[in-house]
Amino acid sequence: MKRNCTFLLNSATFAIFCFIACDKKTDSAYPDYHRADLRMYEGAPPVIPHALRNRDCLDCHAHGMMVEDKTAPVTPHPQFANCMQCHVPQQNVTPFRENNFKSDVKVAALPKANPSGPPLIPHRVFMRENCLVCHNDPTRKEVVQTTHPERINCRQCHVAQNAEVELFQENQRTPDAFAAGARIE
Repeated sequence: MKRNCTFLLNSATFAIFCFIACDKKTDSAYPDYHRADLRMYEGAPPVIPHALRNRDCLDCHAHGMMVEDKTAPVTPHPQFANCMQCHVPQQNVTPFRENNFKSDVKVAALPKANPSGPPLIPHRVFMRENCLVCHNDPTRKEVVQTTHPERINCRQCHVAQNAEVELFQENQRTPDAFAAGARIE
């Protein structure tokens, strides 16, 4: 019962944090752009933000490509050859928007599964099995780059924020107590 109350309290705190963070207005390089413009419906894959000159998406998206001021990020799932089965074309859309993550949220302030743990994954992980495709791709903005790409198994430490995380007693120590070697009996 106590764990359920703690979980509900943490969930409510996280929801309030998200509501406040999402409600903030920031100066954006793309003031007329909304994140929903990249999706045909809630939960849909991103739309194709350029004209389709070439039907083989992997020519540009297999390894990432930069041409002038345009970038073609690496696809997280190159094994699916029929890209347009899920992604639909749309023109005049900027594929990246400056957001609160870059300007307001510090890594230490992101929600954590336990006090001394790393930040939770702030997005869904379905069809995104290889984190380094986005987080170690030079064609992506610096704000999404990882500081430790050599640690290949990201989900060994980071868990999805919507996952129900069972906290163990020994993981509930504060970082200071952990550093001092304190143990919970």
